[in-house]
Amino acid sequence: MRISKKNHAVAISYSQTCHILRQMGYVRLRPRRWPGKQDEEARSTFKKEIHVLRQNQEIDLWFCDETGFEGDPQPRTLLCPKGSRPRLPYFGGHVRSNVIGSVRPRDGKFVSLILPYVDTELFELFLKELQRRVSKRHRNLVIMDNASWHKVKRIQWGCLEPLYLPTYSPDLNPIEQLWRVIKQEFFSNFCTNRHEILDEHLERSLKYFMDQRELVKSICAMTTFD
Repeated sequence: MRISKKNHAVAISYSQTCHILRQMGYVRLRPRRWPGKQDEEARSTFKKEIHVLRQNQEIDLWFCDETGFEGDPQPRTLLCPKGSRPRLPYFGGHVRSNVIGSVRPRDGKFVSLILPYVDTELFELFLKELQRRVSKRHRNLVIMDNASWHKVKRIQWGCLEPLYLPTYSPDLNPIEQLWRVIKQEFFSNFCTNRHEILDEHLERSLKYFMDQRELVKSICAMTTFD
């Protein structure tokens, strides 16, 4: 955004500009790398399919995904006083936990499990937990990416039905937004070299969002499909 004296008849400093932008809701974010191999025709077809499914009140759409949380994540950009040099400890280890989660954007219901790693057996473990939480009166579609462990033929889906995203389309999975918010709000400049501390912090973070269904509903709003 360029604010010039010529166009607005005012002189404004850089610090004032930053203050105004913060008041308008702008924050500093590090851009995410994004795939450039998307099939636009498949994506368009998928969006139309989801749009139709959303109109049926007897169908629940559950968006599922896995993500990792590290004990010393990449530091995020901060707004700091000029001349300051903020520091964050770095242990150089490989402390990491994985989370499988599924969210129902219609009402913000969120189910998740913390796991040491992800494979077919642990994915099935999560599906059993999810089956306990869904409405048996509805048709339950679980929408996810094309990871190999999502497509093993021997998986017992029970009352769930799998539906796969177009390839290279994480932006069509609303739970991606929830992962981003959790990492930004709870793991920005967090640091530990102990698994138990990481898992305790992660458990508190996930439970917070499980208890805040309206917030999750807002974060996972399916605006991409409107």
